[in-house]
Amino acid sequence: MSEAKLLVVEDSKTQRAFYASVLEGHYATRFATQGKEALALVEDDTPDVILLDVEMPEMDGYEVCRRLREQGLDMPILFISAHVELQERLQGYDAGGNDFLCKPIDPRELLLKLALVLRQRDEQRQLQENGRSAFSAAMTAMSAMSEMGVLVDFIRNINKLDSYQDITQSIGNTLEAYGLHGCMQVYGSQGEHLHATDGQATPLEASIISNARTLTHIYSSGSNTSFNYPHCCLVVRDMPLDDEDRCGRLRDHLAILAEVAASRAQGLDELHREVSALQARIQAQQASLVELRRQLPGASATLGLSPDQQTAVGRLFDQLMLSLQKS
Repeated sequence: MSEAKLLVVEDSKTQRAFYASVLEGHYATRFATQGKEALALVEDDTPDVILLDVEMPEMDGYEVCRRLREQGLDMPILFISAHVELQERLQGYDAGGNDFLCKPIDPRELLLKLALVLRQRDEQRQLQENGRSAFSAAMTAMSAMSEMGVLVDFIRNINKLDSYQDITQSIGNTLEAYGLHGCMQVYGSQGEHLHATDGQATPLEASIISNARTLTHIYSSGSNTSFNYPHCCLVVRDMPLDDEDRCGRLRDHLAILAEVAASRAQGLDELHREVSALQARIQAQQASLVELRRQLPGASATLGLSPDQQTAVGRLFDQLMLSLQKS
């Protein structure tokens, strides 16, 4: 581990020699003899910690500290002074200092205090980093929950969609809720419907969808990703590649969305086939009743029906035919 960088700001040659002997082997130490020189050295190479004499000509230690804090620098600053009255300490606190050392300085105290402020700095930075990580994790979790909520809403309402057009419109609304754009097509035995988040799909988007339907379930090229399932094909043109985690979550969500949409389209096709078959059976039954009704007068004599009975039977046939037509 490299030595911490220490800047000592001291106008006394004797004191500088003292610090050099005490700090040798412990810190990578530089010296400044007055405030302006110290500010220039900090600008050239920011130290990890500063020992700052208070009583200096032109610019005292308090002013040097204030200027460093105004620049947003947060390295530990230890003031050194022969005056340690409460007023002096309060001035150092107001200026942004971290500690105060009284001259004459005990070498052991100096080394201990330097080690302490550096450890405190490292702990504070670790806490800040942990806080940022926790905040980032919380924001990511909230974002993921919101994204999942959009998908859940789509799935919850899927059975309310009664046409290909309804399905494509709902897919488009979901994409917009994610802040994404693209085109989508739902197709099956009832034809096909093409839609785009920007409005009516362009010929180019139609050709893209046509090509995407020949690809694998999920295919990516740059920021474009297609999701292809039987009965449903979705192409997103602006996947968030700059956010790898969000891009991965959205890819998973959209794959589920496309598969659910495809399943609904398939269900509509099956329902359409069942309704068509039922209508065909009803039409066949109606045809049989019409034929029986036509044959009724000739059969009445064979069956020995009186005119009133023949009329009653005819009325029954008419009622059955009317009931089938209404169904």
